Amino acid sequence: MNAPVTIDADLAERDPNHALDRLADEESLERAFLRAAWYSSGSERASRTPLAQASDGSSIAAFPLRPKRIGPIALNQVAGAYWPFRAIPVSAKASVEQLTGALKSASLRKQLGPAWRIGPVIDDDPQLKKVISAAGSAGWTVLSRPVGSIFALDLAALTASGTWPSNKGQQKDRWRVRQLEKTGPVRIEHFTGLDWTNTTRDDIAEIERNSWVGQLEQGGDTKFLDPDLRAYWEAIADDPAIAAMIRGSLMFVGDTPAAFTFGMDCGTTRYCIANNFDQQFHKHSPGRVLLYDDFTSAAARGITHLDWGLGDGGYKRQMGAEEGSSVSDLLFVRNPLLAALLRPVWER
Repeated sequence: MNAPVTIDADLAERDPNHALDRLADEESLERAFLRAAWYSSGSERASRTPLAQASDGSSIAAFPLRPKRIGPIALNQVAGAYWPFRAIPVSAKASVEQLTGALKSASLRKQLGPAWRIGPVIDDDPQLKKVISAAGSAGWTVLSRPVGSIFALDLAALTASGTWPSNKGQQKDRWRVRQLEKTGPVRIEHFTGLDWTNTTRDDIAEIERNSWVGQLEQGGDTKFLDPDLRAYWEAIADDPAIAAMIRGSLMFVGDTPAAFTFGMDCGTTRYCIANNFDQQFHKHSPGRVLLYDDFTSAAARGITHLDWGLGDGGYKRQMGAEEGSSVSDLLFVRNPLLAALLRPVWER
């Protein structure tokens, strides 16, 4: 028998901050960024957030949703930024039986609609596995579309080896810095979401503008040159808890911002969300130099796992990253016949 649950369909209207933040406080540290501000900011903000509660009134999970159209398919999508992944906040105490009861309830099914999406997701996320298991037991069909694999660094193992970065690599980076210093003094500044400034974000945007991404004809994936995405990161940093997770660094050559790193520290995991460099300095690899500084600084403050996301694995492998967890885009479909029709479209 499914555990009794109730659905508060009006959470977004009444108590979004406290309910979502309480759930985030109960999450694993790797998912602790899934707070109210994460879902209420930017163009990907939630339009409604039904909350599943246990019989004692404790929160089980929240479903921050926004309407989305993917080709001919109109559905609800879990809100929040693409990076480092999308997810619904789930209490660490929530059981599969409780989640099954929630996903089986007529009230939540009405809120979710005939199909709803979470993506991208990290396939080996324990909380996601509970949601998938519960969805299957509640009669939902889960369609999965592969997105790729995360590149990750085991910082604990690499630093313990005593051979990372290699002596040759460190010598090469010192040479690179000396070459950069022929243009101007090289300095590195570190920042968090608690102490960054408009100037910090302007400097990152300038690097993105002058990077290979910023010079793409159709524009690229930039986090601070793109005004909407910049506004998103600025807005979520108004939450001190998320602001404390945001960490990054800037390298300057003289007065010119030359390279940056940007990510979030969540427990012992660091999510690398963006890094790039000004193309005028490409010959001496300022981005690589700064990344090694970022990684060694992370290890020094207790980070043991570095999630470097999807994308080009060439230079990531050279710096010690290995292909890790797979990433997928999930579609939960209520009607089995509709699921059968959508499967070849979704999974191709």
